[in-house]
Amino acid sequence: MFFWKRAALDERFVMHRLYSTRFAVVVSAVIMGLWFYYDMVVNEVYHWDIFIFLVVMAVAKLSAMLYYQFTD
Repeated sequence: MFFWKRAALDERFVMHRLYSTRFAVVVSAVIMGLWFYYDMVVNEVYHWDIFIFLVVMAVAKLSAMLYYQFTD
């Protein structure tokens, strides 16, 4: 059976995709934070674009947490 037929409608398949996406975002945020910190401490260079993306990711995460907390 192909993945776009019945497996795509399976709840477990959708949850695994959501968990893997969440894990990838967290790993990316940690690596971006470490890269920003490394450049700030070692090279004394401030990449504000990386900092802005980290702030946007944090605000989006907190907003989603608050939304799901109040609507659940």
